[in-house]
Parts: sequence; structure tokens; C-alpha cells
Amino acid sequence: MVLAEQENEDGVKTILGVLGFIPLGRFDPALGDDGILLALWKVRDDIAPPGLGLRLLKLIQAQLKPKVIGAIGISDMVKPIYRALGYTLDQLGHWALFNPEFKGKCAVAANVPDAAFALSGETPTSLALKCIDRAQCENVVSAVDRIASLQRPRKSWAYVVSRYIEHPWYDYALRAVEHNGEPVALVVWRQVECNGSRILRVVDIIGDTNWLSDSTQLLRAELVRANAEYIDIMQVGTPGEVLSRGQFIGPEQYAELILPNYFSPFEARNIDIHLAYRAFQSDSGPLRLYRADSDQDRPN
Repeated sequence: MVLAEQENEDGVKTILGVLGFIPLGRFDPALGDDGILLALWKVRDDIAPPGLGLRLLKLIQAQLKPKVIGAIGISDMVKPIYRALGYTLDQLGHWALFNPEFKGKCAVAANVPDAAFALSGETPTSLALKCIDRAQCENVVSAVDRIASLQRPRKSWAYVVSRYIEHPWYDYALRAVEHNGEPVALVVWRQVECNGSRILRVVDIIGDTNWLSDSTQLLRAELVRANAEYIDIMQVGTPGEVLSRGQFIGPEQYAELILPNYFSPFEARNIDIHLAYRAFQSDSGPLRLYRADSDQDRPN
């Protein structure tokens, strides 16, 4: 967190502005300040000098020299600042894959089209999902570290342990995605119960995401086991056509479809989550951002 303060003649300090941020090194010190996700950003408009918020952002960039800075959940007010600094503006795409057993019985999603429950083709025999629990962790450490180093922001197995496995409130599920027996990605989700029903929420994917185009049957098997309506994902970085081929749908394709985002308390409406990001290196892999990056997946 960086603060801008003003001290009067009596030595009393007044906070003029604050910019909070989450370096991924908070969860794995080896990651350092390579990846930074911004959080709280407030400036006292009544007494702060013009441009203070911009200077706070530039200070982080100049002092920490991150490879990637992202901000998820930004307001319209700050978009011009990010645009002026060369950031890309976007929003998290919201997609969901439905459990056919819930056709006509959805209690969380609303106005779900029949197309959401269509049967899928065969899953390639080369593709598999494997549950990762604490007893199996050591078997995937090197694979996850290798996979995580190929994307932006860079993550690691130590990050996964601290951020998800040891989370003090949430119980996250981990699945290794294997292609011909070789791990290519790690998927993290958690169950959310609401209205007497249940969904699965993907909060992070480390590694390749092209497998999502062939994931329909694998993920629907997970939905059946969990007795969940659907599995959803909010992300930027994976093309929509990849998710569409995997039979994921969203409000962009079906305007009447409602995929709630707020559950505490529950709000039966779609939410647009806008974001900004900038990569300061162009050769460090594809940039992908998810719900659990920054502070979007937290207890209220």
C-alpha cells in the first residue's frame, strides 16, 4: 500500500490518498513484484492536489518495476487514467457450462436456453482431469512450476499452496488437466451454495486453456458428482470461440440469460466487472486474468 500524507504545523498528518495493491509475491516471495494487482484506490478530492491518484500509480510502477500490473473491478471514473498510461481496458467475460440434469430445474441461473443442455461429442481420449489433494501435491510441484512460468502474471506451486490450499475460509478444489498423461494446466474452483442449489466457480486456471474446447464431458462429469447446476468462469485472455466450442454460454450470446455474481447476499442479476492491465514485457507468455486475481474472490 502507498499513502500520500500531508502534515500540518502541529505535526498532525492527514491522509490525502491511498493505493492498495496485491503483489503475487505475497503468496510466494520468489515471485517478488513481477505481478501486481491493484485493489483499493482512494483520493481525497476535497483537499488532494490535482493528479495525486495518477502519481501514486506511477510511483508503484517506478519503484517496484513489475512486469504486469492489473486492476480488476475498476470504475468508470478511473478508466481515463489507465488509458492515459497505456493500459488495456477490458472486462471479465462470464461463461457457464450447464449440467443437463438441471434442465428446467435451475435455481441460481435464470432464463437458461435449451441450447445450454445440448449433448456433447466425445472427449478426446488424450484429455483427462485428475483430482489433486494434499497427499498428491508433491507429484505436481515441478509440473505446475513449469506451466506457471509460461504465462502472465507468473505464478508457482508455492503460490497455489498459499493462495488456495491453505486458504483460511474457502475450500478450493484443484484439478490437473493432462494431455497424453502430461500436465498442461491446473484448474481451481470452489462450490457455492444458494437457493437450495449449488454451482462450481472456476477462480483460476494456471497454464494452457485450449483444452476447454474439448472439456464438456469432463466438466459435466464433475457437475454430476457435485450435484451442481453449472460451472462458471470469469476471465480475460481465452478467446470466446474456445469456450463456445466447449459448450460454455454467457449473457453476450444470450441476452436474457442471468448468471449471478453476488451471493452474499444473493442478487439475481448479471454484473459487468471492468478491468485494466498493462504488460511491461512482451515476451513472457500470454496474459490471462481470473476472478481470484486481485480481490474479487473473497468473503464479504
